[in-house]
Amino acid sequence: MKKFKIFIRGINCLIREDEKPPRKFGFYTTAFVEAPNAEQAEAIAVELLRNDPKLSKACENDASDPPVIKVESIDEIASFDGCKLPRMGLALFEEGT
Repeated sequence: MKKFKIFIRGINCLIREDEKPPRKFGFYTTAFVEAPNAEQAEAIAVELLRNDPKLSKACENDASDPPVIKVESIDEIASFDGCKLPRMGLALFEEGT
């Protein structure tokens, strides 16, 4: 199995802050997965985010307007040393600003 570092951008996430009405946010994160090839690594990383309970709970989208997850880059790496598995960080940004 090969090791991959996958940079991901999410968009169209309807998130509520405090008592304010929900707004659309996007995010960036980096996932680290093992897979036989880059295509399967991408699928695993996207599924990892779709099944993330914290992210799912934060997004209030209904089924007709779901969040969108896009892989920006996939790099094969030698090891996971220094990496937080299965992913590192989540940087949010407000869409349209």
